[in-house]
Amino acid sequence: MSNPPPKSDAGEGRPSTRLAHALMLVVNEHAVEFGLSEGGVLGALTLALGWATGSAARRSEHGFDGLTEFVVQYLRRVASDAFKYQASTVH
Repeated sequence: MSNPPPKSDAGEGRPSTRLAHALMLVVNEHAVEFGLSEGGVLGALTLALGWATGSAARRSEHGFDGLTEFVVQYLRRVASDAFKYQASTVH
């Protein structure tokens, strides 16, 4: 990948984090209601992330490979931070 996809605007950080927390609340409620395992929850979130990434890649100047590489690297960093510092569970 020659150039990474552009970072979100500086003003998007807090609303993006709030959206992520809201998504986790909905995910946890749904998982409990339907008795989903952590694997089921991660599978559903992976599907949603894949759909969103594929859709965004069609409109991105970085194309499919550039955008998916960016998403995978960002996911790895966020997951690593969560593994080290957070005590929460998926549900």
